[in-house]
Amino acid sequence: MEQHLKTIAQIDQYLKLFPEEEQRLAHLKNQLQNSENLWTRKNFNGHLTASAYVLRGDELLMIHHVNLNKRLAPGGHWENGDNELLDTAKREVLEETGISQIRLADWHLKNQLLPIDIDTHPIPENPKKQEDAHVHHDFRYVFFLDQGQDISLQLEEVSSAEWKKLSEITKENGNSGIEKVIGKIQHFIL
Repeated sequence: MEQHLKTIAQIDQYLKLFPEEEQRLAHLKNQLQNSENLWTRKNFNGHLTASAYVLRGDELLMIHHVNLNKRLAPGGHWENGDNELLDTAKREVLEETGISQIRLADWHLKNQLLPIDIDTHPIPENPKKQEDAHVHHDFRYVFFLDQGQDISLQLEEVSSAEWKKLSEITKENGNSGIEKVIGKIQHFIL
């Protein structure tokens, strides 16, 4: 229950910074008001995930997700042992890419560790995992890689990883969610 209340408070603070996103978060807020368990991936109405937008200069780390067949930022589901969704984002970078030494962007530290973006998006059915189509409420955080590290892929979930210039991603990706985050990164962080 404490997690539930903490998430409601976090969303309220987030909406003070980004009031124009109120409508975009309506489904998430409705689930929280109805006391749904958003921390289990078996809630196919919608559950929480987190992504890590890892920057190296003007480049962003992108992975190719095997099941979704999309290029995305590293990320995934909240798990027991993750105190915050911020911890989920950091853990997923390590699991999916092997990168362990990342630094949280100062913007988060100045804004109560809020995510830079919260996005609700559909996930297709996955018969292999016996998962119905559902919704992810993705809390997105920005990190910096200050020194080079080797990438070691989690091949069950990730087929490749690459550093892409932010300007190239917005031109070729066609993913409005990623473009929105890149816009916020360019405005608030870089």
